[in-house]
Amino acid sequence: MYDIITIGSATQDVYVFSKKFRVLRDSRVITGEIECFAFGTKIELDDILFEVGGGATNTAFTFASQGLKTACLTKVGADGAGEEVKKVLKKAKISTDLVAVDSRRRTAHSVIFLAPNGERTILVYRGASHHFENKDVNFRKLGKTRWLYITSLGGNIDLIKKVVDFANKHKIKVAVNPGKMELKYGLKKLKPIFDKVDILLLNREEATEILRRSYGDDLGIIDDLSKLFHNISVVTEGEKGSLISDGQNKYRVKIRPLKSVDTTGAGDAYGSGFVAGYIKKRNIQYAVQLAGANAAGEVMTIGAKQGLVSKNPLELKKWIKLLNIRIVKY
Repeated sequence: MYDIITIGSATQDVYVFSKKFRVLRDSRVITGEIECFAFGTKIELDDILFEVGGGATNTAFTFASQGLKTACLTKVGADGAGEEVKKVLKKAKISTDLVAVDSRRRTAHSVIFLAPNGERTILVYRGASHHFENKDVNFRKLGKTRWLYITSLGGNIDLIKKVVDFANKHKIKVAVNPGKMELKYGLKKLKPIFDKVDILLLNREEATEILRRSYGDDLGIIDDLSKLFHNISVVTEGEKGSLISDGQNKYRVKIRPLKSVDTTGAGDAYGSGFVAGYIKKRNIQYAVQLAGANAAGEVMTIGAKQGLVSKNPLELKKWIKLLNIRIVKY
């Protein structure tokens, strides 16, 4: 019996570093900034790093680090990168019994251009993880867990619905952190699924888009979520903290911002940290503290699995003090 099974993507990540990467302001793009380098030239790299990434593997590492018995349901290609994914998971004592292998497609890859300020641009080949099918899910084994943590399934909301319905039938708790491919379907199609989950995790951009709220409308965003869903809803917003509703109470979580080295995987670290904390103590304040500490540790190191908080309570206590995590009730 597992404590939790994570479901979603697995990638082979390639980080490239160069002091010659530049971040410039540009109002023509949605973020207002572009990462650039001279076209038609050879750029010298300062370093290169290979990591295993993807929502399912990143979150699985958090749960395993917290001492929870964890399995990862993902899809890889029949290639060296796919073998590396399984090797890395096994080394962390995460079960690979649910990993599906696609003989036609390669394992997903990401090339990450890391700027000196810690922000990054990611080139993504979605590969096998983008093509989840019903046959890739072993429902017999899926039933042997207390919790599921679902990330993106390449936009296959029918499969997500099937997995959530299965979990409800078997009294398995569910946390969902949907990706862009799922959110594009809009609230009308997603609400029947979200109504059946225990914890819904979104970032601020995702929440404003799906709720059709302005970006800065904190109270409007969390008020909408508390009215729409009677579960726990978490809206992350990077170094600013998060917004939380438990269906009755609404909270604003504030943290002391720290200088980041690499923001890749920060959302996975926060979301999985919150769920891990909630599983362990069924307490939102503890869940928030573990989430903030987990994300802070992750962004202060390079790679989506480095710096995650261990189950040692003294380590968490140190982070809580450093981040000055505060929870304000609306």
